[in-house]
Formats: sequence, structure tokens, C-alpha cells
Amino acid sequence: MDQTVALINEYNATEQQLASLQGCETQMLGTEVDVSHVTSELCKLQGLRMKVNQDHQHLLKRIHRNQNPRFLHYLVCNRSAKVERLKAELEFLENQEQDLSNSIITESASLSNLQQQQQNAHAAANLKHQLEERMRALFDQIMDAQPPTQALQDLRADLQQQGSLLRSEQDLLQGVGSSVALVKEGLSKFQEVEGLYRNAHGMREQARVNSQEVCEARHKRLEETFGGMLCAESAEIRRERSGRREGKVQSERDSLINAAHDVAFEAYSVISQGLRSFPMQARCRYPQLCAAIGSVALPRLEGVNFTSSFVSDSIPGTVGAAINDDSPGCKIQKHLRVVEECACLSSSQLGHMLAIESTVSSNVERLRADVESLEQSVVAERRNIFSIARFRVMHG
Repeated sequence: MDQTVALINEYNATEQQLASLQGCETQMLGTEVDVSHVTSELCKLQGLRMKVNQDHQHLLKRIHRNQNPRFLHYLVCNRSAKVERLKAELEFLENQEQDLSNSIITESASLSNLQQQQQNAHAAANLKHQLEERMRALFDQIMDAQPPTQALQDLRADLQQQGSLLRSEQDLLQGVGSSVALVKEGLSKFQEVEGLYRNAHGMREQARVNSQEVCEARHKRLEETFGGMLCAESAEIRRERSGRREGKVQSERDSLINAAHDVAFEAYSVISQGLRSFPMQARCRYPQLCAAIGSVALPRLEGVNFTSSFVSDSIPGTVGAAINDDSPGCKIQKHLRVVEECACLSSSQLGHMLAIESTVSSNVERLRADVESLEQSVVAERRNIFSIARFRVMHG
């Protein structure tokens, strides 16, 4: 009890000492502004005096040259009157320089005084911070010596429980967010695959139209030039050139499809990882919302194999080209439908995950608000206990 009395008495004395320092920080800020303003004004005055001093030295040289002429200075008309005018200007500059020197002395004295005030204000602010820290330490020591009330115990228990729930919910939100990020990445890759397949299909159709137009135009020119003599030979040439063009287009198309296949494999892997890593705690806590997550199987793309294109190229005539056109075209459309379905299912899974993430995020915000409210209640209860102990010491 005696220790509590001594601590409370020291607390009261510190509080009284601190009361006299209220407003010192505002005063410190005001002094710093004044010091900055006077320093700027002093620099300006010193610059002006330097300029006037330079003009003064230059004017002295001009007066000396006109009073002691050499060479062409003898030709100056009314040189004596010019000397008198220059002397008048010199006198004005000397007066101006003296005024500036007096102003600089005044401002320097003012700056010195303000700097001293600034130091005092900083010292007062530092002392205020030290006293505030000492009061907080005294408050904690006094509270440690007081038995906690039932209300304070209940508040601390609730705070500990809510804090534990908040940390658990924050970990859950982080886990759900990681799964959402993976599914988003997988969906983006499926969309990329879809674009690659569409480009490949568009390249195939455009190549077929262009090849037909070029062949018809070349055949027409040959008939106009040579008549019917070279019809059989020109047909064979057309087939060979068409085969080479189609082979080039097929190579570019195959590259796009194989690239799409690689990206699709990455998309499957990322989506699977995102679904597998979805927190089990979320499934247990929100079973209805999580029921649809991971409950669907994404359709699989068949392996892309274009070995048959080299076989069909060996077939004479246009039969091989027809086979080569139809088989990859069907595969492209089939793969495109599979990828579209994968993107649709991935988007659906992402929507369910985002709903869970939004729910968990709302719970985190609610728990954080509850924790902040409990912390404020604990502070208020501790302050109430301190006030009762202080009253007893001062009026006991």
C-alpha cells in the first residue's frame, strides 16, 4: 500500500509538471517557421549586399579611370561632370550598403534570438515526451499493484478469444486468397489457349481461300498466254506449288496448336493446384458455400500429334492435302470446344471461391472491429480502476 501511495504521489507531481508544458510542441513548430523565414530573409539581404558591393567596386574603377584618363578617356566630353555624377552614384551605393549592413545585423540578432528560442522549445518538447513516458510507466506500475476487477478479467478473456479468432480468420483469408490467385492464373491461361486455337483455325481457313484464289489467277494467266497446250503441265505445277504453300501453313498452324497445348497443360496444373490447396478449414466452416468447389472434373485435351500429316503428304495428288486439311481442322474445333468448357468451369469455380473470400473478408473486418472495441473497453476499465485508487490515496 505504501508503495502505491508513493507511486500515485509521484504520478500527481509528474502530471502537474507536465501541465506547465502543454502547448510547447505548437510553440516549437511556430518557432521553426519563424527561424526559417528569418534565415531566408537574411540570405536575401546578404545577396543584395554582395551585389551592391560589386557595383561599388566597379564604380570606384570608373571614377579612377575618368579622374586619371589614359588613351581614349581624354576624348570623353565634359569628363569632370561625369566624375561628379559617378561620385553621387557612389555615395548612394555606400548609403545603400550601410543600410543593408544594418539590416543584416538586426536580422542576425533576431535569428540568434529565435534559434535560442527554438532550442528551448525543443528541450521543452523532449522533457514533455519524457514526462509522458514516465506517467505511462507509473500508471502501469500502479495498475500492477491493484487487483483486477471481474469486469476487467471478463474483458481480457473476451479480447484474447476474439484475437485468436481474428488470427485464425486472417490465416484462412490468406489461404483462400492464394487458391483464388492460382485459379485466376489458370483461367487466364485457358483464355490464352482459346485465343491460340482460334488463330490457328483462322489461319487454316484463310490459307485455303488464298490458295484457291492464287491458283485460279495463275491458271487464267497461263491459258491466256499459251492456250490449251500447257493445261496438263500447269495443273501439275499448281498441285506442287499448292502443296508447298499448304505445308508451310500447316507448319505454322502446328506450331500454334502445340504452343496452345503447352499452355493448356500449364493451365490444368495451376487449376489443379489451386483446387487442391483450397483450405479444408473453409470447407468445414462454410460447407454449403464450398460444396461446389472442386466437385467438377475439367475435360481433358487429347495429345496433339501431327505425324499423320507427313504420311498424308506422301499420297499423290490432292487426296493427301484433303486428309491433312480435314483432320487438323476437326481437331482444332474439338480442342477449342474443350478449352471453352474448361474456361467456363474454371470461371464458375472462381466465382464460388470469390464468394468464400468475400465472406471470410467480412468476418475479418467484423472481428477486427470487435477487437478494437474490446481494447478500448479494457483501457477504459483500467482507467476507472486507477481513478478509484487515486481517489482513495488523495482523500483516504
